[in-house]
Amino acid sequence: MAVIAALQVGCATEAGYRDLLRAWLGQPELELVRSWGPPQSVYENGGTRFLTYDRRSQIFIPGTNPTYQTTMIGNMAYTTPVGGSPSYNIPVSCRTTFEIVNERITNARFQGNHCVR
Repeated sequence: MAVIAALQVGCATEAGYRDLLRAWLGQPELELVRSWGPPQSVYENGGTRFLTYDRRSQIFIPGTNPTYQTTMIGNMAYTTPVGGSPSYNIPVSCRTTFEIVNERITNARFQGNHCVR
């Protein structure tokens, strides 16, 4: 299952996401909002702001068709499905929080099972 999910994102990695966030350090808050859009939540304490972005979605894993086995008993044929699997969705998410001091990004952290780039 994890292998299939990894194939879905191609070469996207957590290390790539970490590099993306590192590139934002020192950048203006306004540029972040222009690029990422408005955050889902903002918290402010003592001159420090925390902008949090939440991204949630699902990765669809298609099912597999069964094979069929036919058994002859006398002149009657009985066909039975064998194996196969249903399709399913894997929920994925990434929460990223940027720390802002003096309108500049000073830190960024993330958590989730799909923080990749």
